[in-house]
Parts: sequence; C-alpha cells; structure tokens
Amino acid sequence: MTKRHHGLSGLLAFALTLLVTQTPTPAEAKPRVTLTLAHCCPADHTYGVYAHQLADRVAANSNGEIKIEVLDGGVMGTEQAIAQKVQLGTVQMGAITSNNVAQLAPSLNVLVLPYMSSGPEDLTGDGGLLRAGPYRDEMNKRVRAESGSLQVIGGFTNSFRSLFSKDECIDSLDDLQGRKIRAPKNPVMTAMWESWGVSTYPIAWGETFGAIATGVVDSFDSPTDVILNMGFHEHIKYITEATYLPLAAVVVINEPFLQSLSPEDRAVILTSADEVDVSHAAYVAENNARVHKALTEDHGITFCELQDPEVWAEKARGAWPQLYDLVGGGKDWVDMTLTYKDTGSF
Repeated sequence: MTKRHHGLSGLLAFALTLLVTQTPTPAEAKPRVTLTLAHCCPADHTYGVYAHQLADRVAANSNGEIKIEVLDGGVMGTEQAIAQKVQLGTVQMGAITSNNVAQLAPSLNVLVLPYMSSGPEDLTGDGGLLRAGPYRDEMNKRVRAESGSLQVIGGFTNSFRSLFSKDECIDSLDDLQGRKIRAPKNPVMTAMWESWGVSTYPIAWGETFGAIATGVVDSFDSPTDVILNMGFHEHIKYITEATYLPLAAVVVINEPFLQSLSPEDRAVILTSADEVDVSHAAYVAENNARVHKALTEDHGITFCELQDPEVWAEKARGAWPQLYDLVGGGKDWVDMTLTYKDTGSF
C-alpha cells in the first residue's frame, strides 16, 4: 500500500472516530422540553438531593428529551416566593416545605399538625400521605381548587424535628419546664409548645447559633442533620429524637404547564416523581444513619429517648381545635385524613 493510501486510511479512521465520539447519546441529546425546578437549599441538602434525583430520572426516562434545570440555593427567593412563582408559572416546579405552600393551598397544613404522623413511613412509606394514591388524589383536588394552578406530584421529608440541649437529656415533659427554648414564631408550633406548658423564644434562624453559643437559649428543635451540617455540635451535646412534627415537603408543578404537555411527557414526569419518592426515602434513612454515627463517634453526642411520649402526643393533639381554622377544609379534612390513615380509604 502506498503512503497516500496509508494517509487516506488514517484520515478515514480518524473521521469515523470523531463521528462516534461526537454523536450525542440519548441523555445528551438536545431536549424537546425544558422546565425549571427551584428549592431552598444547597445541592447536597436533602431538598437538593431530591431535586437532582428527579432531574436525573426524568432525563433517563425520556431519553434526554425532557430536561429539568434545578435552581439550587434559594436563588428564586424564599420558599413562599418559590411557591408563588410556581403558581404563576414563571417557575414550573418547586420542592417546598408544605407549610410554605399552604399560604396558597391551606389544605396542606393538615400535614404539619403535631402528631398527625407518627414517623416518616406515615408520609413517604407505602400508602403514605405524600405518596401517589387515593389520599394525594383527594388532597390535589383541594390544592388545585385553593391555589388555582398547583398540583402535588411528589413528596419527601427531612425526617422529624428533634429536641437539642446543651447540658442534659430531655426525656420527659417535665424536663421542658424552665428551659430556654428557641422556636419559630409559627401558630402551629406556638400552640404545640403552649400545650406542653412552655413559652418559647422566637429567635430568627440566622441568630440561633449565636443564641446557643452565648446561652441566650439552651435548647431548640430542628431535623437532626442540622447539628452536624451547621456545626451546632460544638455546643449541643444531647439530642432527643421525637415524632411530633415532620419536615414534610411537597413537589408542586404548575398544573396548566403540566396539561400543556403531551400525555407521554406528562407520564414521564409523574412516573419519575413516583420513583424518586421511593429512592429519596431510602436516601433519607441512610443519611440519618450516617448522621447518627458521625455525631456519636466523632462528636460525643448523646441520643436520649422520651419516657412519656404518649403524654406529649395527647397534650399536643389537644391543641388541634384551635388550629382547624388554619387548615383548608377544617375539622372535616382533618377527620378524613385520620380515617384514611386508619383504613386506607375515605
């Protein structure tokens, strides 16, 4: 073979290699449909993990034809602002704490009544209130009617709020008395704490670390991973995990946008959200185990256990009547939710 033929063969081989390496794979193909999903937090936070899991599943299930652009870190504003943007359609989707969507759809407030749920399974397990099924269908009828344009397509938790203390275990209701406890100024939480005979300090979240460090307060509550991720383990040495109030988040979509899609594209988005509801619940459980291990082994945290949980629950549920006005549908919707939890139907 001549040098010329060798040269042509080399060029042909190079051209074929270039063609193969530059041809987009389905997941890299230019999408037909692009939508945005906003949330409050960094990409590695529980909320960000859900958002990116969903973006990945939608890309995989649509062979790259549908793309979700995740807007991390609260770049679209507060959670309430994000909910309003989804309502208007300027952002197509949001992963938002349910009580911050409840400004537009008050029926969602039923999810954050104290002791409505007894653990993550009640929300994100099989048949849970946030999973696809009869309950979410009924809830969505109310959410659409109240908001005009929102639909819940998924849900997740960052577990439940835990009680944190600087100097001793909180393992009974009596241990709350006389403590200086920081809590948000929120009518549901205020009613709950008052039912336990406690007046709290309504300190802004951004000031909480300093308040704990200087002794302005000696206790507060939040999901357990906050202690590890935000450095509170420097001052907090005791954690009591309870199930009085979940951090229940919903994934909402602008319903007119969803209906503008083809049935096939709608199915991809809804199916993907159903899949991520399951995979994210597994992630939360694994993350909780990781956090426990790090706090106990690396930071000397003691985990405490309530000795009288039934007393906490009875007193907190006793505050429900004063909260019915905050819940869309009031007592009737609360009773329907309880019936569904007990029987799996309405």
